Parts: sequence; structure tokens; C-alpha cells
Amino acid sequence: MIRFVFVIAALFLFMFTSCSNLSLVDKGMNTLNLSRQNLTEIPEYVYEIKNLKTLKLYGNSLDSISYRIGELENLEELFIGKNNLKTLPKEIGLLRNLKILSVQYNEITELPAEIGLLENLDQLILNQNELKSLPNEIGNLKNLEMLQLKYNWLDSLPDSLGNCVQLKFLYLNRNNLSELPESLGNIAGLKEVYVAGAGQLVLIPESFCDLRLLEVLEIDMRTVVPMCLYVKQTNRLTIIQK
Repeated sequence: MIRFVFVIAALFLFMFTSCSNLSLVDKGMNTLNLSRQNLTEIPEYVYEIKNLKTLKLYGNSLDSISYRIGELENLEELFIGKNNLKTLPKEIGLLRNLKILSVQYNEITELPAEIGLLENLDQLILNQNELKSLPNEIGNLKNLEMLQLKYNWLDSLPDSLGNCVQLKFLYLNRNNLSELPESLGNIAGLKEVYVAGAGQLVLIPESFCDLRLLEVLEIDMRTVVPMCLYVKQTNRLTIIQK
């Protein structure tokens, strides 16, 4: 009997401690790491943490993200890689303060048009998904500096990508591309472009010759590079053949 009472008391203590910790998270913390917790859905209490700035959900078993994600209006960093996601909710566009969105190692087949509402997004990491195209609205990401699209099924890129005027790093390895849009030559600050394995035959547009800050162009033997890039190759530009 004494042992039974002890167990019950310990259980209540554990529950009290858990509630206390949750209360502390609600009131004081702006970073929450729920990675590798075998989660199949985001716990409801997460949506009550209104000051949350960083949410890590890497390596769980999530197959969807609730529309309530849009309630985390102060979120700046969202890491939801290595789950079972096939889509993102349109409410992702409500996260206007988001700077980093990482959804790599999922099964995403398309992005919602609302992705273009993330006006403060700095990094968009989409490696190893099932993407075949990108929405035109991606061109609205005026502050995007890094776009990672390795290991997808992209067969084209929208011309609107050239409107991402702050883009510096573009990773396109392991896709099904045949050419890059001429509009990329409009991104004056573009520094590094990776297209090795990006398709069976990838044409680099001549507009790349206007990219005076381009430092790295990674290609392979199937990449067709305009002669002007070889002619203009300086100490700044390095063409790397894989």
C-alpha cells in the first residue's frame, strides 16, 4: 500500500513538473526544439507560445502541418526537415517575420502560392523533395539570399525567379532542368550557382556574363556554358567542373 501511494505521488509530481515547465516555455522562451520526438502532429500548446521565434521539428513523423501554424506570427525560423510532408498549408504565408524555412528531406510535391507572402524570408531550403515546379509567386521573395533545391524533379524554373534581387546562393544540383531562365542575369548580387547534375543538358544563359559579382559556377560535362563566361573569367569567378 505504501509503495502504491509512493508511485501515485511520484506521478503527480511528474505531471506538476511538466505543467510547470510548459508554463515556463509559454512565458519566457522563444526557442522550442521538438526534434526527433516521434511526433505525428504538432502539440496544441505550441500554438499558444505567441512569442516563439524558432521552432525545430526535424526528424519526426509529421505528414501534415496544421493551419494553426499561421498563428505563430513572430516566428523567424522554422525547421521541419525529415518528416513525411507532401504539402505545406497556405497559412504558411501568414508568417511574415519568417527568415529561415527549412523543409528538406520530405515529399513535398508543390509549394503554395502563399509562399510569396514571406517578404522577410532569407533562406528557403527545399533539398530532397518531389518538386516538379515552383510557383511564380516565388519571385516576390525580395529578401531571399539562399535558395536550395537539390535533389528534386524540377524541369524548369519560373522567369519570376529573376525578381529575387537579393539572391546570392542558388543550388540546383540533381534535377531535370534543360536551361536556366535568362532573368537570373538580372540578379546583380548573385555569387554562387551550382548546376552540376541539374539535368541531362543544362544551358547557361548569356545573361550570366553580366553578373559581375559571380564567384562560383559549378557545372558538369553536360553543362553548356556561354563563351563569354570563359573569356570574362577573372580572379573573382571560378568555374568548377564536377
